[in-house]
Amino acid sequence: MSENRGRGRGRGRGGDGGGRGGGGGRGGQGGEFRGGGRGGGQGGEFRGGGRGGGQGGEFRGGGGGRGAGYGGGGYQVGGRGGFGGGGGGGGRGGGGGYGGGGRGGGSGGFTEPPRPDATVTGIEDGWIKKNGSVDLASKVANLSLTSPILPLRPGFGSNGDETILWANYFKLNPTVKSLYRYDLRVTASRVTQQDEDEAAAKPKPKRTGRSEAHATPEKQAKGRKLEIVIKLALEKLGKVPVATEYKQQLITREKLNLPEDGIIQVEIVEANRKDETWFVRFDGPTPIDIGALMDYLKVLEDPANDAVFPKFPDEIDALGVVLGHTARSDPNNTTVGRSRFFAADKTRRDMAPGMEGSALDIYRGYFQSVRPATGRLLLNTNVAHGVFRKDISLALLCERLGLAELHNPGRDNQNPGKLDGAAQARVRRLARVLSKSRIRCRIPTDKPGQFVESERTMAGLASPYGDGVGSEHRPQFRFPSRPVACPATTKFYLSPPSDPKKAYPGLPYDSYILVTDYFRIRYKINPKPGLPLINVGTKARPIYYLAELCTLVPGQPVKVKLEADEAQSMINFACRPAPLNAASITTLAREILGLDNNKLLKDFGITVDKNLITVKARELAPPIITYRKGDSLQAVTPTDGGWLMKGVRVYKPGRPIPAWTYVAVGKNVSEQQSRDGERVHDGIKEFPGFLRTGMGLTINASPTPPGGYATNGDSEEELRAVFARIDKSTPRPALVVLVVIDKNQDRYMRIKKLADIEFGIPTICLRWEMVTKPKGRAGYWANVGLKVNLKFGGVNHQIRDDTNLMEGTMFVGYDVTHPTNLSSGAGDNVPSLVGLVANIDKNLGQWPAVAWENPPRAEMVGNDGGQFVQHFKDRIQLYQQANKRALPDRIIIFRDGVSEGQFRLVLEQELPHIRQACREAYGNSKQPPITLIVSVKRHQTRFFPTDPAKTHPSSRSPKQGTIVDRGVTNVRYWDFFLQAHAALQGTARPAHYTVLLDEIFRAKNKKEAANTLEKLTHDMCYAYGRATKAVSICPPAYYADLVCRRARFHKNEYFDDASSLSDSGGSSVSRRTVHRNLKDTMYYI
Repeated sequence: MSENRGRGRGRGRGGDGGGRGGGGGRGGQGGEFRGGGRGGGQGGEFRGGGRGGGQGGEFRGGGGGRGAGYGGGGYQVGGRGGFGGGGGGGGRGGGGGYGGGGRGGGSGGFTEPPRPDATVTGIEDGWIKKNGSVDLASKVANLSLTSPILPLRPGFGSNGDETILWANYFKLNPTVKSLYRYDLRVTASRVTQQDEDEAAAKPKPKRTGRSEAHATPEKQAKGRKLEIVIKLALEKLGKVPVATEYKQQLITREKLNLPEDGIIQVEIVEANRKDETWFVRFDGPTPIDIGALMDYLKVLEDPANDAVFPKFPDEIDALGVVLGHTARSDPNNTTVGRSRFFAADKTRRDMAPGMEGSALDIYRGYFQSVRPATGRLLLNTNVAHGVFRKDISLALLCERLGLAELHNPGRDNQNPGKLDGAAQARVRRLARVLSKSRIRCRIPTDKPGQFVESERTMAGLASPYGDGVGSEHRPQFRFPSRPVACPATTKFYLSPPSDPKKAYPGLPYDSYILVTDYFRIRYKINPKPGLPLINVGTKARPIYYLAELCTLVPGQPVKVKLEADEAQSMINFACRPAPLNAASITTLAREILGLDNNKLLKDFGITVDKNLITVKARELAPPIITYRKGDSLQAVTPTDGGWLMKGVRVYKPGRPIPAWTYVAVGKNVSEQQSRDGERVHDGIKEFPGFLRTGMGLTINASPTPPGGYATNGDSEEELRAVFARIDKSTPRPALVVLVVIDKNQDRYMRIKKLADIEFGIPTICLRWEMVTKPKGRAGYWANVGLKVNLKFGGVNHQIRDDTNLMEGTMFVGYDVTHPTNLSSGAGDNVPSLVGLVANIDKNLGQWPAVAWENPPRAEMVGNDGGQFVQHFKDRIQLYQQANKRALPDRIIIFRDGVSEGQFRLVLEQELPHIRQACREAYGNSKQPPITLIVSVKRHQTRFFPTDPAKTHPSSRSPKQGTIVDRGVTNVRYWDFFLQAHAALQGTARPAHYTVLLDEIFRAKNKKEAANTLEKLTHDMCYAYGRATKAVSICPPAYYADLVCRRARFHKNEYFDDASSLSDSGGSSVSRRTVHRNLKDTMYYI
């Protein structure tokens, strides 16, 4: 938790930095331990010498220097160019060495990093020479006409200043040629493959309704139980090298010697639990051809199966299982999904230090994934962060949340037992955090004061909402309107024991009894009457237990919407300069992931290089930005990824705003107004003046009415009343400005939902502290003015079109958002939401939007009753209306957020709908050529500078405009990584673009196709309308993401509490659409 720095002197010259190394100091568990002193120069992660860190920390010892910053480096172990090494890199410390130690290397200057692998470069260049100039049609001709194919890479980009970067990949070296995969099935009874085949062959009985609906499927182990059963089964295999993800498959080097039916029986014996018998069936083996994979990567040609993508998925998956087995098997690690590993004893932090009632911790862990690339296999390794439940007593947690007096009826005499809004919110939040969590229970014995511990899984908090529904003897609750129940208000039916001799004296069998009375009589325990009860049974058959006897098991990942303080804590913890993350990847990550001295990897014939790879990169120049200055245009050249609107006005003002008003909203608004009312009035008075004189917008100088409105805004009803008054006022305001006192995401959501859906009024939210600021508000007004102008149809700035592609092109972006942070099963019937945008002008200034529902959990768009076709056609027609009836000459689409495994589905399922929309919109006119590009931000590739001169000064990430299209890519496919923005803090995350279909660039730009697409994509990142800087992903994808986010506000019930939606409530939510006043505008900005 703390960062302990030792105070020893241990001098050493570390890279460019010098300074004092420090003696280390052991520190305690759980923190990020820094060896001591400043280390070399500005040191960063590796600080000091001597012993370095301590138990379980991120050891920051030895040598020093700034690594890839000033100190010369690179992320290698030892020797020349080691992290922070500068010059010689120096012993254990300078080499990024885990554990610090020794003297740093010689002072030296910048150390030349290793060049990118010459063999890989040769394969890339040779492939492009052979295939890059071949007409794509000749390649496709030999394939089935129905088989979609990703376009060949036309070449590599060459524009920009060249540089070398480290990439967060280690080279994998498998010597094994073949492996075997067994599919695992774990059941509570012996079920052979023959049994399943015979059952499948039998004719299915006619549906009778009840019997089929209540058929009981074969009981199967899940979750932690499944892992335990598989581990027990593997023990019976002997000392055979095996790897598994403890779910569905087992990877072996040789075939296993199994029983004839392939089934191994295991028994689970636990104290205070009934013994269990399970059967593990091994189906297979299926051969895994690693040799064929490695041969393919050397040539990147597979004519017979060129339409197959991705290539060799079984081989890649099997290697991933082998490489993840050691980390997954370590009892000190927590594994999340298939690829993220967290060691609680290494880096753990309280989610919200000093915040009462937090049940969450943040862990820093590591991601790994096997990736095929040109000429080699790579292991992508990155820093990951996750939210986990902490080790805390449930009683203490509830007391800190103010939920210890739930037996009191409350203050509402009309509705006894009703909780106020704040308490309701705390209960809902606690229920989500605790749902399905594992807890340690202290089980009372017949000996007073003695307990035994047992681990259980919570169904949730005891609740009148659904507990025991349908059972013969449902629990009884004193306050049925409350979402939670406590011991003093809950009765359960006490059935008599089957053996009358086991009846306990004094208990009223065959009747209801209060939970407090039961524990008092049966175990001589006096429960705390008002704490929530814990349900360790199921919702249908609840078993209630006392919170004071339960403690959360730490290290359990949890999906839950973070509170504002928690979200900020997560950002602060995760946001680290690039050199620190690179150093972690090359040291602590290798330890946690088990990449070094790993007997299992040796048994499987796999080694992992010690050092990160280097790749070629280029830095692209920014485009010229154009504004208005008087009656002429003014060019502005960005620097460091941004620019100032000094002395210029927006390129094109939006519609005039003849009337507007403002609303003061927030907690204790009356008190705030009495104190700051005059300053609010002065700020509001200044706001339209700046928009008129500083930006060139047309807006009334004063609000109507002059004093505005005020509301706490704690409920939707309060806000609706204010909007209703505004809606009926004369003149009706064209804009509502809300001056917000305190940050409150729920209130913000209510504001946007009411304004966008019910009243159709554009809104802008201003921060109270900025409006009341005595001076220096110009920059803030300018940022707000950019949003206002977009909402009213304006264009803030123009980028110079050096590609000659912007005019006549309709750029489209669309994305799908799914329910998140819901308990298991809660979102199964909740629709996903689609957001679609497209520009209507050559200046790329206006992007009208539309959102609609998609089937639950469906990432592919189109199975929506024709909505996709209609909405896409509407975008084309809007473009036509704004361009003198001219249809787009071409359409370039950025599809956001799909994985590689879904590329084929985009081409097979979404592209036909797009073509249908074009046929309907263009009629007999020539159909437009289409290029379809997938843009992804949620990937794990990161780059780190090797040259101090090409490093961002604050984050130590690569500079803005950095592009990588080789080294970590597959030369057969057309993709590239682009970091268009300047990362001011943290480690920059580039966007990854993959071309799925190209009917434009190769045909129009020939050999310059790669350069043209890369420059267009890069330059468009400067066209984002609400900022004066480049953004991290191309605006069509960025805007589509914003539309999805706003759609979540409009239908928040789908995402916040989907399980509570009734059929009628769900239908009501489904019918919500953006008000006609805002339709086809940038309301979402």
